[in-house]
Amino acid sequence: MRRALTAAVLAALFASARAADEAPYPLRVEVGKTVAICPTNTIQCPAGAGRCDDASVAAPTVTAEGLSFEGVAPGTTLCSAGSVSGWGPRRVYEVTVVKPVPPDGKDGKDGKERSRG
Repeated sequence: MRRALTAAVLAALFASARAADEAPYPLRVEVGKTVAICPTNTIQCPAGAGRCDDASVAAPTVTAEGLSFEGVAPGTTLCSAGSVSGWGPRRVYEVTVVKPVPPDGKDGKDGKERSRG
């Protein structure tokens, strides 16, 4: 009886850990900029075979840092990537693309400071 309870608890813990790993990893990028995924340590690199559900929001591209997602227009979309080696599961990313903040931190409309974060 004790072994069955221990096995059930371990199975539940493993399942919850797997669910957390399978949730889309959030990424934020400005329009016209890219965000590389290998530096996030969320996927076995080198990464490849990038895909985005809505290419009008974000698109996969290759930069000096490897597979990246480029911000095309403001919005949110799901993107995914796999390991070039073919080992390991595909990783899903929730990519949020935002308008760029001007270097002076002001949006030009009312002269008020805007957050860069």
